[in-house]
Amino acid sequence: MKKITAVLAAALLCLGSVFALVSCSNTPATTTADTTKAAESTPETTKEAATTEEVTTEATTTEEVTTEAATTEANTTEGNPGVNYVEDEMMLFDRRAGDSHDPIAADSGRELACKFTLPEGARLTGLYFESCPTWSTPDYSGFVVELYKWDNDYENTLVGEMLYSEEFEEWVDNAYCELDFTDKAPSGFETGTYLWVFRGTTDKIGIWAMDPIDECEYFENGVSANHGFQVLAYILTPA
Repeated sequence: MKKITAVLAAALLCLGSVFALVSCSNTPATTTADTTKAAESTPETTKEAATTEEVTTEATTTEEVTTEAATTEANTTEGNPGVNYVEDEMMLFDRRAGDSHDPIAADSGRELACKFTLPEGARLTGLYFESCPTWSTPDYSGFVVELYKWDNDYENTLVGEMLYSEEFEEWVDNAYCELDFTDKAPSGFETGTYLWVFRGTTDKIGIWAMDPIDECEYFENGVSANHGFQVLAYILTPA
């Protein structure tokens, strides 16, 4: 009887060991290598996120710098950063209702000219000749208009730098002539004293003249004249 009991006990002990082995085999084992890999992956992920953030910040900073540079360039182009301008006209002769006006010839190289000074802070953007007569000569007459910065006297001015020049041909009798300086100076020429010169390239060409104004000086072939030419200056003035 004791022998049978001992055999049964041994059998139960073996069954318990088998059951324990089966239970252990169904649970995945965590190795030292797996633990190390998990620990290493966390810093890499964090480092990748930090790098992405740095790239984004750098891109934003670059965009801000580019925008700032563009704004600075735009302000520089305008001539005076922070100054708002309005378009205006400056009369370079005295227009009086009922006054007669006379055609002044600039035949074949003869020069008609006017010295004028811009108002404080103004910029020069163009000229407007109200009427250029050809004495009824069709499709023949021609002339050149030049602009200079005034330099002490007439002769010195004309040997200095020419700021602008434009030639016109086959002129229609009494048509107006308009010059735009913004191709040369997008914001206009700066405040100062200037001389425009009207020079005929043919005969039968000239400018209508009226009364002068004290603010201007007029010339015929370099000699002071006592009449004003019908010309306006286009300017920008600070608002």
